[in-house]
Amino acid sequence: LISAQILASRVGQVYTLFEQNLALSKQDSLADDASLPFLKSLMEMMNGHGIALLNIKPKPIVEKKNYIAAPYEVVMKCTYDELGKFMSELEKSPRLVTIDEFHVKNGIERIKSTSNEMDLRKQIVEIHLSTLTMVKSKTKVST
Repeated sequence: LISAQILASRVGQVYTLFEQNLALSKQDSLADDASLPFLKSLMEMMNGHGIALLNIKPKPIVEKKNYIAAPYEVVMKCTYDELGKFMSELEKSPRLVTIDEFHVKNGIERIKSTSNEMDLRKQIVEIHLSTLTMVKSKTKVST
């Protein structure tokens, strides 16, 4: 009974998960490379945290058996605090997103070439992330 109550309370979230991440075929607009709704939500998240987007580059999609990964390379300028809040919000988004890797460009040469201490708070961060789109299977389950 308790399990049923928990599942019932989260049905809306499960529906949203499927609605935002399930394509009926590989040609579905959700599976398109450089999905505009995702890029728009990414920009809104960044703007909400005061992050400066320096560059975003969609990469070729990667087709797997049950899903499609649409990778992006994102370069931004932010503080560590802003980066943490952004990644936390990205994790909570209804779109399935993986962070494949990220690099913080904070070498010693940067410290030597910067005269203002306040300039050191913001870091150049390069993030490689991918949206994942599940593709509906063509096989039918027998009853």
